[in-house]
Amino acid sequence: MIKPVIAHPGRGIRVEAVRLVQHTGEIDEYTFRPGMLNVLTGVRNSSKTTTLKAIDYCLGDRDSPRDALTIAVAEKYVEISTDLTLNGHPHTLTRSLQHGRMNKVYIDGDDLNVDAFSGWILHELDWPDLQIPKGIIAESANQLTPLSFRNTLRHIYRNEDSWTDFANKEAEFIRRAVVSQLLGFARAKYSNKNFHVAQARKRLAEAQAVEREVQESTLQAVTAISDRLDIPVARSLEQVAAARSAVRAQLNAAYEQRRQLTVDINSMVHGGHDAAGAGFDTTLTTEYEITSRRLQRALDEVTALEQLHDEHKHSAQTVTAEIGRMQRLITSVDLFDALPVRLCPACEQHVDPRRPHNDDACYLCDQPVHDDQRRRRAQVEIRSLESELVDLQDVIARTADDMQTAHARRTHLEQLQAELAKRINNERAAQLAPFMIALEDLAGNIAQLEQKMTAFPAIEEILQRRIEASQAVASAQQALNDITEAQPSHQAIGLSPADRCALFADRMNSFLQSYRGHGWVNGNITISDSDLTFYVGTRSWNQILGAELRVLFFLAYSYATLFLANDLDEECAFPGFLMLDNPYQQGIDADVIKSVLHDFAEAAEITGTQVITTQALPETLNGDNIRHIKMSQVYEAS
Repeated sequence: MIKPVIAHPGRGIRVEAVRLVQHTGEIDEYTFRPGMLNVLTGVRNSSKTTTLKAIDYCLGDRDSPRDALTIAVAEKYVEISTDLTLNGHPHTLTRSLQHGRMNKVYIDGDDLNVDAFSGWILHELDWPDLQIPKGIIAESANQLTPLSFRNTLRHIYRNEDSWTDFANKEAEFIRRAVVSQLLGFARAKYSNKNFHVAQARKRLAEAQAVEREVQESTLQAVTAISDRLDIPVARSLEQVAAARSAVRAQLNAAYEQRRQLTVDINSMVHGGHDAAGAGFDTTLTTEYEITSRRLQRALDEVTALEQLHDEHKHSAQTVTAEIGRMQRLITSVDLFDALPVRLCPACEQHVDPRRPHNDDACYLCDQPVHDDQRRRRAQVEIRSLESELVDLQDVIARTADDMQTAHARRTHLEQLQAELAKRINNERAAQLAPFMIALEDLAGNIAQLEQKMTAFPAIEEILQRRIEASQAVASAQQALNDITEAQPSHQAIGLSPADRCALFADRMNSFLQSYRGHGWVNGNITISDSDLTFYVGTRSWNQILGAELRVLFFLAYSYATLFLANDLDEECAFPGFLMLDNPYQQGIDADVIKSVLHDFAEAAEITGTQVITTQALPETLNGDNIRHIKMSQVYEAS
């Protein structure tokens, strides 16, 4: 028996136990040992594959329990957990199958979002947590994407769907990244300098395109504005500042000319010391002011008389209305005399009109009542009101006469004021005529200069776009220079990529040597360190190998990963364990598979790694480095 030579005991992943908790509280538990081949045996639907899926689910699968474990398992169990060691440190990973907790991985009792699990386990294993270009050619990729732990796990957990490819539905750029990570040169390969240089060049090209467009469009815009306003075409902010200063000087000079003209005009209009000498009659202004004051007094008098006239008319209307009321009172004496009173106006008690009373007395208060007394009182009041109305009509007539006189005086003063104003305007127009042409010319010149001044901020803003575009180009060029000149964040150490690929290929060839003529072809495996293509002989593996040969090829690939720590160095991402599901059901002769599994058991013992596989009864494997685990549960297939 070969004595184990374990280069790195405890490094990588070792699964110690898996527990599945049922709704009843019963626990299905399976334990595993390192340094050997652990074989899950049992009839169909005895949860062999389910146990591997449970380990995989605890290792951060983001699918729902129904998708990851099948409906039957998701309905039967409420929780699964896996005891394992990561680089020698023990941990318990737990996943709940109940709603509300499915998106968590509980690590030693502490919950962690499943999306963050990859970063945690990569740190625990001391594997690089990389961002890789999302594409085979880094220079043409548009973005970076994480190289997750799950990507690498697909290469060491060979499930039912990945026996003829590196991993099921895996993109080529991810496959290359995983292989380079396993072989230990991913840190240097994915410093992503080429990607960042390509992105910087794209940004530089975009900035240059924008600058060209801005240079052309801004020049056209500035030229159009300058031609329309007749100012020099400015191609820089300094030229704009010089043109603004020149226009500002011209505008200030025009303002000063206008101010001086205004002073001269005001002096003439308001009777300055030069007004009389210029032939302007200053007495007209004095006479106009006197007439204006007289006119204002006349207006006030008219207003007062109109108000007084309206008040007298209102009083007359009131007296006339009162006379009418008295006349209606006299008329109503006979009309209402026979109407009985039904309600006391004081206490609101009902009054009986049949109550005994004198004919000439009130049947309420018994006072004497005479028809002639009521009429005479109303007639006396009417005569008094009629006398008052006559007086008011006389006052209204006199007020109307006064109003007519006041209106005539106002009309006369208005005509006089208009005549004086006309004479003053005619004389002033004659005096101001020489100034008007100069004022109009100045106004037009000032308007043009002010319009030019308003154009300069717009021109500056347009030119600022050119400056910003040029600065963006300079910034992009500097960023490209910095990236180009920067040293890689991680320099390759130890073996070169070519040596690493050669050692890994040699380990695969040493495994396949025993199977030449028993399912394997004669060609040796080589690996291109440039694109990590696996060749069998002179052709790519996927062009020369059929289905059964592909299975043997990937068994050799898995076998070689067990020796990574022995063959390479600390840089490699050493998994330390393998999971193989249904190797017997892939079309290869059963005796070949038994021999392969014995080789895996021996490799696990030599390297101290761990292999977990599934096997349907009645095939048996014998050896101290092989442990059979009989599955006790059988459930209906979903």
